[in-house]
Amino acid sequence: MALHGQNKPSGAEFYKMDFQSSEVGVLPDGIMEIDGVFKVAAGASGEKYLEMDKEPLSENAVILGPSLKGGASVSAKVRSFKKRRSYPRFAIGLHGISGFRLRVVPSKGAIELVKNEESVKTVPFKWNADEWTSLELSVLPDGENWRVEGRAWSASTSKPVKATVTLTHKGSPGQGKASLWGTAYSGRAVHFDEVTVSPAK
Repeated sequence: MALHGQNKPSGAEFYKMDFQSSEVGVLPDGIMEIDGVFKVAAGASGEKYLEMDKEPLSENAVILGPSLKGGASVSAKVRSFKKRRSYPRFAIGLHGISGFRLRVVPSKGAIELVKNEESVKTVPFKWNADEWTSLELSVLPDGENWRVEGRAWSASTSKPVKATVTLTHKGSPGQGKASLWGTAYSGRAVHFDEVTVSPAK
């Protein structure tokens, strides 16, 4: 399986990207826009990340890394902002645009597992605005089925040992690339960083 990304993955990773060596204002090679406008941006202290523009006001996405089939994990940090009573929505995904996604929905105080554009499992989750949120989605073999696990935690907290949300899925989880998703309902950009795609553990 080919390895992609500007950061050299280790032997335990398919893809790794932290954008620090990427050119500002450009979408890095190996990342494909599905909807929306994405480019590398830099913060006040010079740190770089992938920025999803606040327009269009729709569910926007990019796909990246190799096409995967079977067990795999994807993780990323995501940051966005609220505006009065308006909130963003964002997600990471596996196995293409029809595969599973782990989606944070601050307006509902919830995190969801999404498959084929439909929410299939929802649990409560407190989102901290303006703070990086780490997301991790894994699809793991479980006998004849698949166990889908999602974890989410804010920068001020530690990674949870127990999955934030889990689901048993019967049938194939699909095939395709990992994905990043965002909807700028608050009229503010969404930032992504430290993206890693790796085999299922």
